Amino acid sequence: MPSYIRLGLEIAKCLNQNVSSANVNESVFLDNAQSLEQQKTQVNDWMEFWQKLLVSSIHPDWRSFQQANEELEKVQKKIVFLVDGLEDIFKQASKSEVEKKAIQVLCQDVMNQLIARYHNLGIIIFVRRDMVQASIPINFKQFEQNYKQAELKWSSNEALKLAVWLVSQAIDDFYNGPKEINTASRDVIEENLIRLWGLKLGKASSNEAYASRWILAALSDFNGQLQARDIIRFLKYATSPTGKKAPYQDRLLMPAEIKSAVFTCSNEKMEEVKQEYTALRPIFEKLEQLPIEKKSLPIDSEHAQLNNDEEKNMILEGYLKRDGDKYYLPEIIRHALGFRYSKGARPKVLSLTLKH
Repeated sequence: MPSYIRLGLEIAKCLNQNVSSANVNESVFLDNAQSLEQQKTQVNDWMEFWQKLLVSSIHPDWRSFQQANEELEKVQKKIVFLVDGLEDIFKQASKSEVEKKAIQVLCQDVMNQLIARYHNLGIIIFVRRDMVQASIPINFKQFEQNYKQAELKWSSNEALKLAVWLVSQAIDDFYNGPKEINTASRDVIEENLIRLWGLKLGKASSNEAYASRWILAALSDFNGQLQARDIIRFLKYATSPTGKKAPYQDRLLMPAEIKSAVFTCSNEKMEEVKQEYTALRPIFEKLEQLPIEKKSLPIDSEHAQLNNDEEKNMILEGYLKRDGDKYYLPEIIRHALGFRYSKGARPKVLSLTLKH
């Protein structure tokens, strides 16, 4: 049974047991998703649509926030709506005015009404930043500022802690620190990472790059975004046995395996991005189809042949950086797109990736 169906069953059971006025259908998540998918192109009043969809999730006969609020007031209960998976339904949010309107009304109008008028109702919306920015172009900065504390954004320190934690789950005596990993200092985490992948991608006395810094840069985009799945995927491939003798005895992961893992991660990351950010797919395909002699970083902007909107979207999502009339791509997609470095370009890309 899919996890979202199990979650729906648990939520329905919990609500029906604890809120006497509730009558939640066990298939509430699936029903709502299907209703939204089927009706999204026919909706004229998105405020009315969202209102009915949300409150009918609690009780099929409820039709407004006002009604739901009053019913909950009678039994002295509060309910928080949870909205997730919008990217699976609104796949054209960067282009479709209908989908933009749907997201704008949900994230602004519905949110503001619940805050101002209905104190027994709340809402948590999980939505990608790019979808909101496309849907609220005029007041996005204000919107971003209002909800900045709620933004789910990984820091490099959290990513490195995750790496240490994952390895500690596989090797009982790996972690060496005075506190729990999630509260450990950066110095403690770095000491453990040196035991994992070394101080540098080579001998500690070599001129090779510092391992932690290089890995973070190789897995991140130009916005500094790095997801938990990127770290998990990287460790999966970097720990794959090769049958070769390890050149260093002071670490678990060898430089050759680290670099090979980044190549594999790049290909899988590209497939994910194409699926999740449909507006970027044709841009990536355009770059993939460039002649081999033009696939060198930095790219001449005239060779890339990106229009203003394509360039803007790529920069916004952290997959492109412009420097004069040259373009740079982050390491995490460079491999998948088949680009090589011209002299001096690699340090520039890694520097741009960590500059945020």
